[in-house]
Amino acid sequence: MNTFDLEILTPERTIFHAAVRAVTVPAEDGRLGVLAGHAPLLCVLQAGEVDITAEDGAAELIVVTGGFLEVEENRARILADGGERAEDIDRERAEAALERARERLKRRGDPEVDVDRAEVALRRAISRIQVLGKRDRLPGRHR
Repeated sequence: MNTFDLEILTPERTIFHAAVRAVTVPAEDGRLGVLAGHAPLLCVLQAGEVDITAEDGAAELIVVTGGFLEVEENRARILADGGERAEDIDRERAEAALERARERLKRRGDPEVDVDRAEVALRRAISRIQVLGKRDRLPGRHR
């Protein structure tokens, strides 16, 4: 079976490291898929979901807040600004963060509101909630 080594790292920890069949990432220009034997690549990632097909065919979902993907010599490495596995996401906290970000953005003209930070928080919260929704619809076992 064709697999490659995938590692997902944040400044704090290693989120994932295993042999996988495929990974799809939120590249800056759209979704990008990687399979074994992929050509060397370096690209920027935006906030969104990383879909992984494990060696045994199981699905794994991870949310990242941006970063880089590097592919070389049958190895892929994601250096993420931040991220977490779907099973580690607390739905109530994600929904509360979404609401807080929306409320801050409603006060866009207020000099005390950091609009850039609020937009980043909004994208992160949306990504987390989307990953939870997708995880809930996956057939079979979840990691």
